[in-house]
Amino acid sequence: MKANKYTYLWVIWTNYGYGWEPESSYDKKETKYSQVVADAKEYRIAGAQTKIRNTRALNQSYTQQM
Repeated sequence: MKANKYTYLWVIWTNYGYGWEPESSYDKKETKYSQVVADAKEYRIAGAQTKIRNTRALNQSYTQQM
């Protein structure tokens, strides 16, 4: 089976008052969205503004096949 060129991710971005930074990322195949939302709530409890964004990255196994 052919490997997908990209890995699709959810990324939690946080802002503690100094600008937005990516805090953690989750593979969409391995993690449910409800778990990502629960983790974002924990950052909010710590005092950060949060947002969850969809993104993609090059799949490492795909680039090694070429």
